[in-house]
Amino acid sequence: EDVEKGTTVLQRGARLGAGELAVLAAVGRGSVAVHPRPRVAVLSTGAELVEPGSPIGPGQIWESNSYMLTAAALDEGCSAFRRGFVGDDPATVMETIEDSLLQADIVLTTGGVSMGAYDVVKEVLSHLGTVHFDKVAMQPGMPQGAGTVGESAAPILTLPGNPVSSYVSFQLFVRPVLRRMRGLPPDPLPSVHARLTAPVPHSPEGRRSYLRAVLEYDGSEGPTAYTARTAMRQGSHQLSALAEANALVVVPEAVTELAEGSVVEVMQLPAAT
Repeated sequence: EDVEKGTTVLQRGARLGAGELAVLAAVGRGSVAVHPRPRVAVLSTGAELVEPGSPIGPGQIWESNSYMLTAAALDEGCSAFRRGFVGDDPATVMETIEDSLLQADIVLTTGGVSMGAYDVVKEVLSHLGTVHFDKVAMQPGMPQGAGTVGESAAPILTLPGNPVSSYVSFQLFVRPVLRRMRGLPPDPLPSVHARLTAPVPHSPEGRRSYLRAVLEYDGSEGPTAYTARTAMRQGSHQLSALAEANALVVVPEAVTELAEGSVVEVMQLPAAT
C-alpha cells in the first residue's frame, strides 16, 4: 500500500534525517551504508593572537578565525572542533598538527602561508613534500596551501590569516572538499544575477574580487529580480560587515570598476544552522 517491491526509497547522497530514518526502518533495513560526518580540526597560528575574554597589549589581537571556521564546518554538516591557536614556533605547530590527526579526518589552518618573516605553517609543511603552496589570483585570499599530512595522508588545507580572506577561502575551496567527503557533489555556492545598488569604484586588475554584500529579492520579474548592496568596508581584516553579509559579489579579473545598476554574479552564502 505504501511502496512496491523494488522501489528505490532513498537516493545516494540523501541526508539521513527523521523522515529518511523512518523510511529505512519501515522497509525493514537493519543497516545502511553512510558517509560519516567528516571530523574537522581547526588551528590558527600567530604569536600576536590572544584568547577572547583576555586583555590584549600592543601588537596583539583577539583570535577569531578558529571560531569562525569551526562554526562554518558545523554549518556544513561536519563534526568540527577548535584546536585554538599556537604561536610561531615551528616545532609546536608541527606537533599540534600531528596531534590533531588522532581525531580528525581533515585539518584546517589559518595564518603563516604568505611571504612574511613568520610564515610558520609554510615553513614546517613545505619540507614534507606533500603540501604545496601557491598564490591564487583573487581578492581576498591570495596565498593558499593544500596537501596531505601524516601516515594516513589526511588532507590539510592552509588558509590565509586575515579573517575575511580565511572565510572566503573556506567558502570557495574548503566547502566543496567537505561536501565530497560527505558523499555529496562538490558544487560551488549557488549564484544569481543581481543589480548593484551602488558603484564599485575599484577592483584590482588581474584578480577576481569577492565583495561582501547583502542580496535582496526586489519582487520584480525577469532575470535580475535581485539587488546587491556591497559593504562599505571590504578590507580583508575588517570583520564587521561579515555578520550582515549573505552573499559575495563577484568582480571578474578584467573588470576594474562597476557602475551603479550593473548586473553582476552574486554567490549566496550559506545560512547559519
